[in-house]
Amino acid sequence: MSKQIEVGIESMAVHIPRHFVDLGTLARANNVDPDKYYIGLGVKRMAILAPDEDPVTMAVEACRALLEKSDVDPAKIGLLMVGTESGVDGAKPIASYVHGLLGLSGNCRTFDTKHACYSGTAALRMAADWCSVHANQDRNRALVITTDIARYLVGSSGEPTQGAGAVAFFVSDEPHALILDSQPEAVFTREVMDFWRPHYRDAAVVDGRTSIDSYLLALEHTYSSYKENSKMGWDDFDYLLFHVPFPKMAYKAFRLLYEREFLHGQGCKALPLSREYEIRTKPGLWPNVELGNIYSGSLYLSLAGLLEREVDRVEGKRVGLFSYGSGSCAEFFSGRIGSDSSKWRDKIGISAGLQGRIELSHDQYIGFRQTSKQRASEGSYCHDFLPRSNGNGRKVSFCGIRDHHRVYAISKEKSPQPSPSFNLNQQVSSRPERRP
Repeated sequence: MSKQIEVGIESMAVHIPRHFVDLGTLARANNVDPDKYYIGLGVKRMAILAPDEDPVTMAVEACRALLEKSDVDPAKIGLLMVGTESGVDGAKPIASYVHGLLGLSGNCRTFDTKHACYSGTAALRMAADWCSVHANQDRNRALVITTDIARYLVGSSGEPTQGAGAVAFFVSDEPHALILDSQPEAVFTREVMDFWRPHYRDAAVVDGRTSIDSYLLALEHTYSSYKENSKMGWDDFDYLLFHVPFPKMAYKAFRLLYEREFLHGQGCKALPLSREYEIRTKPGLWPNVELGNIYSGSLYLSLAGLLEREVDRVEGKRVGLFSYGSGSCAEFFSGRIGSDSSKWRDKIGISAGLQGRIELSHDQYIGFRQTSKQRASEGSYCHDFLPRSNGNGRKVSFCGIRDHHRVYAISKEKSPQPSPSFNLNQQVSSRPERRP
């Protein structure tokens, strides 16, 4: 009998935008007590994209970091999927742009997945199935990227839950970071209008109370199903990670499971709620506190945070993961962390990405929003439109739209400090460059 192939996440990298707004700054501008954001939501800062950044540039930067710090030959990538709800085109996937900007082999299948914040997990699940079939072939690596901008109307209740970021990971039959448990699926779907973004808006619409209720209902269904079908229980999970629209939501999710297990007498003896939460969930939340909501990548940002901060302590530990996407679809699944921390030590990039970030005033933040909206319009292409604040070595920029083509620039140079303009070394668009 042949040995069952183990698949899962081989390696991970996170891209962090270079600008942020402190939630205290936003609270004062909105005439709100800062503790309502700091404590009520559990967020300290929210990542903000500059006008020359978008979901494509974030995805490319995350992939560049992943390729630079992993042992994977790009020629081995046979599948590239982007999980996102921040698509830049109604037909062309972000995956296609990423494939071109990275210069990957033409022998590669590319597409995006979409179901709100569940889209990253949808991509992971498809990648795992694909890898189990292609394990012994030449192109046996799947590259999965989550990239999103969480954006709401200025002054709205959703505004302090904004954020942005990208997480990239290789999925393969060499799952050094997370070995997915082979268990019956525990999924739940229910059509609901809790969060959506009409085509005619660049900001999402959210019914906060409905969204929280829908999230918790889906969690209860999927956790119960997983527990029943897998015969695993509370004590089998060393860590529990959740979709994180805001960190306090992860606490609400953890509390629901804790109360279900212990207040109703179904589980084994446990520590007090606060202590269990400190041990099992909070160790992965620190990057979510710094970036805010990154939609499809928020669960995987927590996983990356757990690997980076806990390092050796997580080797061989089992993690339960809950993924939720508004609309809605959810899944509970689990996996075991690999046994060799050298495979992820100093390779994920969260701490490095948080260093040297630039804080924005409220006026600067509003200016970025307005300019970014203009950049998304036909005829917005500009060769040197923004000072380049390059504290984290970013190399790809969005230059605007010309003749309905999105134009991206690749720089081969690293600027150690902000420069007055961006020197373009290469122009990349969906057709050869034409001077106006």
